Amino acid sequence: MQTAIKTTYDTRTPRPERDRAYYLQRHLRRKGLLRGTPGGRLARFREISKHKRVSIGAVLRGQLDRVFESEYLFYQWNVHIMCAYCGVRLTRRTMTRDHVIPASRGGTSEPSNLVPCCEPCNRAKANRSLLRFLVRRRHRRDIVKVAS
Repeated sequence: MQTAIKTTYDTRTPRPERDRAYYLQRHLRRKGLLRGTPGGRLARFREISKHKRVSIGAVLRGQLDRVFESEYLFYQWNVHIMCAYCGVRLTRRTMTRDHVIPASRGGTSEPSNLVPCCEPCNRAKANRSLLRFLVRRRHRRDIVKVAS
């Protein structure tokens, strides 16, 4: 004698039955593709910022909540990727990571020391300090302006 396959289970925590529409809505909501209601991680960041206030002093002292740091890093590396030095819009193929404090001079590979940048800026900076790189780049721009 055959028994029917049981579709509901006797468990302590019953789970609601979900159809395809539920999973489609969840996918669209997470990607921010639903019309009318903003979604995705930036919407989550906005919602968190309504409840956790940040002061300018806390930012300057480096006392940001980990939620804000993680959301900012996600935005910086995945949503609006721009070169930290020249401001050029980057794609996944053109993006490189640069150590603000070079690893050869004691810099770490922590997220706070890495910035997205374009390949020409990364090569030009090499293992120079940030200040030396910016001064040299400005000096070269001034020479080019005088020559033309």
